[in-house]
Amino acid sequence: MSTSQKIAHAYGELIARGDKITVRALQKQAGVRIGDVAAWMRDHAGGAGGDVPEAPDLSEPMAAMVQSVWAAAWKRAAEKAYDESASALDDARAGEADALAAADRSAAERDEAVAARDVALREVEQLRQHVAQLREQLETAQQNVRTSQAAAEEADRARVRAEATSDTLREILDANRRATNQSPAPQESEGTE
Repeated sequence: MSTSQKIAHAYGELIARGDKITVRALQKQAGVRIGDVAAWMRDHAGGAGGDVPEAPDLSEPMAAMVQSVWAAAWKRAAEKAYDESASALDDARAGEADALAAADRSAAERDEAVAARDVALREVEQLRQHVAQLREQLETAQQNVRTSQAAAEEADRARVRAEATSDTLREILDANRRATNQSPAPQESEGTE
């Protein structure tokens, strides 16, 4: 609502209540700067107060008629200002309804965002638990690998010992065979010829 509309609306309200129209009363009712009210009064109300001002003294016989015309014109101006203020009030009410609808939409969007955040937090917690389980499984697997490596090393050492023992036994057997093959055959006694 423009400043002029606010002032006109306030002017109509003061007239409707029968209050005296002063610059200060109009400024307080409209809630605008006093300079704006004074300018509006010069342009629209002719600086008049709440009462219908006295008509200019044109002549005695015409004074009653001029006063009547003046009062009607003044009343029409007040009605016009009231109509403008009523229109501005309707606009304000429509704006208020729009603002309330926007606030309701914002509240619904906020609620949706909070719900989405809660879902995301639950998913993050589930992921954390899953990561913790995977870490435990990884640690178990690493321990199993270390145990398997130790067992493989022990098996390799046992294999090496077994090969060494086997080689030693083979050498002993080979030495025994050679010794058996090199030993003189038992001689037959000479009396058997």
